[in-house]
Amino acid sequence: MTPPSAAALAERPAAAAPVVSTAGLDAKLLALPDAPAGRFLVHELLGRGATATVFRGTDLADGRPVAIKVAEGPDPRQTERIHAEARILASLDHPAIVTFVAEGVVPAGDQWAGRPFLVEEFVYGGSLAERIRGGAADAGDVARWAESALSGLAHVHARGLVHRDIKPANILVSELRRAAVRIADFGIATPAGTELEPGDSSGTVHYMSPEQAEGRHPGAPGDIYSLGLVLLECLTGAKAFPGTPVESLVARTLRDPEMPAGLGASWVSLLAAMTARDPAARPSAAAAGKLAAKLSRAS
Repeated sequence: MTPPSAAALAERPAAAAPVVSTAGLDAKLLALPDAPAGRFLVHELLGRGATATVFRGTDLADGRPVAIKVAEGPDPRQTERIHAEARILASLDHPAIVTFVAEGVVPAGDQWAGRPFLVEEFVYGGSLAERIRGGAADAGDVARWAESALSGLAHVHARGLVHRDIKPANILVSELRRAAVRIADFGIATPAGTELEPGDSSGTVHYMSPEQAEGRHPGAPGDIYSLGLVLLECLTGAKAFPGTPVESLVARTLRDPEMPAGLGASWVSLLAAMTARDPAARPSAAAAGKLAAKLSRAS
C-alpha cells in the first residue's frame, strides 16, 4: 500500500486538541532505519512531563494515529528510561495495555537530534483523570474499567513486572469491546523484587501504596493498592488521601481509606481488600479481576 502523503495527512481533521506549536518537533518527520525518509509525522503536543514530551502523530506506513514520546532532555537517565519502557512494552501483548509500535532516535538537523523516542498506539477516549475531573463516575463504567485494568495488570505481573505508577492519568479509556481501558506509561516499571536506588522515582504520591510511602519496592501488591485508590476515587470523585504530599503519605501508613457505605457491600469488600495495608492480604490482579467481573455483569 502506498503511504498517504504528508500533505494529505495534514488536511485530515485532528483526532484530539487543536494544534499546539512547540519548539523542536512540531510537523516534523521522524525516521527509522527501515524508513530513512521518515515514517512518523508529528502533530500537536499532547503533554509534557519531567522526563518526556508526548505528541500525537501519524504512522505513514498505514495512516493510523500514534502517540510519540520523546525524551525531554539529553540526560542519560531519561534516555535509558525511554529505551527501558520500549523494551517492556514490546514484551507485553494484551488488549488492556497500550500497544508498542516502534522506537528510534530523533534524526540530525533538529534541535532535539539524538534524543530517543517511543511510538505507541493512540487511545482516543482520554484518561480516567479527565473522566472524573467533574466528579464521580457511573458505577457500571467503573466496574468495566476495573475488570479491564485488573486483567491488564494480571498480564504484567505474570511476566514478573511491576508498573509502580498506577494512577488515573495512566489509565486510558479505549471504548473498545475487547478492553474498556488501556494501561499506559511504563516508564518506571521494573522487574518484581528490584532493589530501589537512592532517589529512584517510585510512583505518584496520592496513589502510592504504604510500602512505597516507606521507601520500599511495592511489588505486584503495590499496583493492586494503587488501582484500588484509583477506583475509589472514580466512585467518589475525591482522592482517598488528600492534602500535601507529606500528609497524604503519612495518612496511608496509619489508616485504611474510608469506604462510603453508599458504595454497596460488593464494592466495599473489593476495595477494602485491594487497599489492605498489609501487602500479603491483598488479592492478586487475577483474583480481584474475577470480583470486578461480577460487579460489571451486575451493572
